[in-house]
Amino acid sequence: MGKALEQYTTEELQAMLDQKQKEAKEQARKEREEYETYINNTTSDIVKDALELNALMRVFFDSTTTKLSNMRDKLNTYGEIKSTSKGGVHRVSKDGKHKIVYRYSTICAWDERAEKAEGLLREFLTDFVKKRDIKMYNVVSALLERNKEGNLEYSRIQSLYSQENEFDDPRWREAIRLFKESFRPVDSKMRIEVYQRNETSGKWEPISLNLSNF
Repeated sequence: MGKALEQYTTEELQAMLDQKQKEAKEQARKEREEYETYINNTTSDIVKDALELNALMRVFFDSTTTKLSNMRDKLNTYGEIKSTSKGGVHRVSKDGKHKIVYRYSTICAWDERAEKAEGLLREFLTDFVKKRDIKMYNVVSALLERNKEGNLEYSRIQSLYSQENEFDDPRWREAIRLFKESFRPVDSKMRIEVYQRNETSGKWEPISLNLSNF
């Protein structure tokens, strides 16, 4: 049996305390090393997996771009692409289950006038359109939705231009004018989109190639 606490000398108690502190430090060191090893290994594993996925995505992109370019050339040969087209392809599989869209996309920027235009347009929609034509209200509101980067979509705003003469309200006309003046093209590229049809709803569902969409 061990001695009662009061039977230990001061030196013995100090030695026991030192041993306990040493063991605690050693345990803390081991836990820290295990944690750092796990974090470092996991970080490396994720990056390695990402590099492999990136390489596969590059192969997929290059292969798909080549196939779509060939498809575009064949469609152009058969006259299925309008002469005014910038090279886009929009095709649905024979069974109606799959769809590919290969389209020209404009990367754009909008200055502060676009914010003013959006404010005027939303004010007009709420005060005038919503009370008289809810369908039109929903259609135009959808055109003002922003993409995942928080920016206005050029193609959607373009759709507003085609309806420029739809209303005489000065807020509507001023909003269209400001949108036109605030737009500035930054870059352009061909964009690949793939879809499959939902067997239950019949709607097209995008097959995401973007990790942020999962």
